[in-house]
Amino acid sequence: MSRNDFLLIAKQANVRSNVPMFAGRMDSGETTVTRPAWKLTTLVAGCCLTFTTCGCITITPTSPALSWKSLTKSKIHQASYEEKVPDAPGEPKNPARLKVAYGRLMEETGQLAEARKSYQSALELQPKDIEAILGLARLDQAAGNLEQAEAGFRKAVKVAPDSSLTQYSLGQFYGSQERWDEAVEALTKAMLAEPDETQTRYALAVALVHTGNVEAALPHFIRTIGDAEAHYNVGLILHQKGQLEDSERHFALAVSKKPELVAAQKWLAHVRQERQSPAMAAETVAPSRPDSDILPAGHSSYSPEESQIPPKGAPLPYSLRQAAPNSGTTGTL
Repeated sequence: MSRNDFLLIAKQANVRSNVPMFAGRMDSGETTVTRPAWKLTTLVAGCCLTFTTCGCITITPTSPALSWKSLTKSKIHQASYEEKVPDAPGEPKNPARLKVAYGRLMEETGQLAEARKSYQSALELQPKDIEAILGLARLDQAAGNLEQAEAGFRKAVKVAPDSSLTQYSLGQFYGSQERWDEAVEALTKAMLAEPDETQTRYALAVALVHTGNVEAALPHFIRTIGDAEAHYNVGLILHQKGQLEDSERHFALAVSKKPELVAAQKWLAHVRQERQSPAMAAETVAPSRPDSDILPAGHSSYSPEESQIPPKGAPLPYSLRQAAPNSGTTGTL
């Protein structure tokens, strides 16, 4: 409602009506009839109330802080940001290596069928991947397919003849079949390709003892596991071959070089009893033989049950071996 409309309503309230009026005399002597003052006040108040309730009159606060607009407008500007979604990984740079790694995992967990599929897939992408070739050869060996296994190991050597890994794997296969002369040949090549590889040098020493060349084996044993431990290991292998006299001599040498080597003491006592009284020795329990002939270096008091070395002829844990580059480098004893 505008100001003029409001004044018009107020003016119209002063018109004459039939209701009783108060009479008064003006200075001119004319009698004038007027609406009582309370009637005018009531009428104006009623109009204001009517227009207020119907929404025609709006009260706008003078303070900006109390306006409806200020109540609905946030004083806090929300921070806007864009979260960058990383790009989806692309294709692996070397999918064949990925499949070989998966094959290793499956082989280690006993899922051999899945391992075979993974190795075969790797070879489809990279036919000369020696680790995939060796993986299939190991699976064939585990399945008892010895001819196929040997063909696989030899294939890997043909692809990478200067690789310590391929020669070592072939030598270990021959050792598992007790083809010790062939094992020595392959393991010697592996050792020369990677002279600082302890496991290769040790495997060569074991093969040399089995061929009867103990003197050639001892330097490799000593270099990898120590002097006393070397004679202890030779004693174990010779005892396994039934050479009790030579076995006793090496056990005695191990005890003299390291008296605290308890395993050597027990085996020395057992072998002496075997030689003096075979019947009595047969009734006694022999000392525990380790799963392999390997005695870890630095163990002054060796317990066969604590050996963490894989059994003789088994492939080494993958973390201990890496494919050697075909550099053709050789080393000396």
